[in-house]
Amino acid sequence: MSKKIVRGAIVSAIVGLGISHSASAGPNYQEGWVIDITMAGGEVMIRLDTGLPDNCAGAPYGWMSIPATGKPMQAYILGLQLRGDLGDVQMRVFTAGLVNGSCSVNQIDPT
Repeated sequence: MSKKIVRGAIVSAIVGLGISHSASAGPNYQEGWVIDITMAGGEVMIRLDTGLPDNCAGAPYGWMSIPATGKPMQAYILGLQLRGDLGDVQMRVFTAGLVNGSCSVNQIDPT
């Protein structure tokens, strides 16, 4: 096998890894990119490009609410938004399910 073919295969593999998009989901988490944020009262609300986890089915318009007790998570999301980096970080968002009609976030893990 020539060095040129091997080199081409390696470059193709590296490029393929760099552009792959995968998202995983489970009954209480969803992985994706935050596509929208809003604030209401003491809560920060987010929407992912991949939708809602199973335990939040029926949440209005796909919004997930980070409660006022989740100040570090709120600060992280708002900090990324202010820096202009929110769309560059894929996240795994864990939820407690529907609480008072809203999908309640209890953990965020940047992936």
